[in-house]
Amino acid sequence: MHSPNRRRCLARMASRLVPAAVLGVLPGAPVWAQAASTFPTQPIRIVVPVAAGGTADTYSRILGKAVGEILGQSVVVENKPGAGSVIGTDAVVKSKPDGHTLLMGSLPMSTNPGLMPKLPYDVQKDLRPIIHVSGQGFVISVGAKQPYRNFAELIEAARQREIPYATPGIGTVGHLAGQMLNVEYGTRFVHVAYRGSAPALQDAIAGQVPVIIDPVATSTPPIQAGQLRAVATTHPTRVPSLPSVPSVRELGYPAAEAVAYAGLMAPAATPNEVVAKLNAAFNQAMAQAEVRQAFERLNAPLVGGTPETFGALVRREGERWVPLIRRLGLKAE
Repeated sequence: MHSPNRRRCLARMASRLVPAAVLGVLPGAPVWAQAASTFPTQPIRIVVPVAAGGTADTYSRILGKAVGEILGQSVVVENKPGAGSVIGTDAVVKSKPDGHTLLMGSLPMSTNPGLMPKLPYDVQKDLRPIIHVSGQGFVISVGAKQPYRNFAELIEAARQREIPYATPGIGTVGHLAGQMLNVEYGTRFVHVAYRGSAPALQDAIAGQVPVIIDPVATSTPPIQAGQLRAVATTHPTRVPSLPSVPSVRELGYPAAEAVAYAGLMAPAATPNEVVAKLNAAFNQAMAQAEVRQAFERLNAPLVGGTPETFGALVRREGERWVPLIRRLGLKAE
């Protein structure tokens, strides 16, 4: 049996631990972690670090509506463009880590360390993944009046001479895929950077630039209208909107495979319970028929899954692209 002194000592210890146990956290845990079980207590803000109207913005608005209904709080989308997504990303890094401020991140999270060596944050240390939303490949197209009937003919021509190719900008999937073709397969594609897909498509359709590597979502309409001729996609498999267009892997050029991912991140200190609750809510939203149909209309396949799988993807993409970026000496605009 315990002595009276030992029983009194145990009672004092228990009295100190009970409040923490009731809250479900360890003594000394941050206040916002103690409130994780009641999350969310206010509107959730999704920061999109690019201008309104792009794919990340559209993804956020579709999912925000569904998740708001699931969690019982409104979800507000806030665009914070600038500096190649750095301004919006840094705002989330510096926000309160309570789950009420999220980032709709994309490939620049992985590539910016190569393009911008002096970032104000470290994605691997200062953010934690919530969920992988979508992964969209790009499509390699030529103008309708160009002589290249298929990808093999385009590659052969690019081995013989310099061929310009347009993309929505420096460091985009299209830019990097074209450079990977040069490095791995001996082509001589010359990058022509535009400020977004619209002007790049306009010049490709007009014949001002012979080749364009652009997102499937924005390229599909002019391809279907006969204004461009698609010769390959950078997606791992064929895409539903362009079923007759082979992937680069299928054609024997796997090194040029590239996908523009998008997914949600939170500040690094966000509690595990909050991350788990957000992940479950977004997975639930992405399983809804109306959400899936909205993404299908964008030619953007939904992914979902765990925070860990998305975090691994962000890390792998950095390990893949940053060495190429540094080898080529690429710098952000």
